[in-house]
Amino acid sequence: MVIAPSDHWIEDEQEFLKNIKTAFDFSADNDALLTLGIQPTTPNTGYGYIQFENSENELKKVKKFTEKPNLEIAKQFLESGDYLWNAGIFVWSAKSILKAFKMHLPEMYKLFLNGENNYNTPLENLFIETNYPFSENISIDFGIMEKATNVFVLPVNFKWNDLGTWSSLYNRFIK
Repeated sequence: MVIAPSDHWIEDEQEFLKNIKTAFDFSADNDALLTLGIQPTTPNTGYGYIQFENSENELKKVKKFTEKPNLEIAKQFLESGDYLWNAGIFVWSAKSILKAFKMHLPEMYKLFLNGENNYNTPLENLFIETNYPFSENISIDFGIMEKATNVFVLPVNFKWNDLGTWSSLYNRFIK
């Protein structure tokens, strides 16, 4: 499955689809959680960063995530060459993400299991409406990606912009 924010601008759809296929193929053959990493062009303090292990492999093992560093640290990340922007675009198999939920967010995993007989039935919406308030208010980044040891990043080459801020919207459409 692919999880992608709705407020991103992806210019080269063919390259994006090629990257998604690469990620799908890898996650089909491996128990892995993948994220797409954008090559930083500036020391942006509004994005999270992904540090990766250098290797000849197309997919890189993730060392750590850093959420929105200050300008000095963002400059260091850019200069080091082993950091990418975290686009928040994830690819994994259902089996791998459920295993990660079971390990890192066990209470949420149990909540999911409670609805197992309701999924894909007319009762699914009622189950979600009733149980959603009991889910932990935590991002997938903090709850799983920063804790899991089977996380990989695919450095991508398509043009990308997170349109979630006024400055990024300005940079994309006005500049």
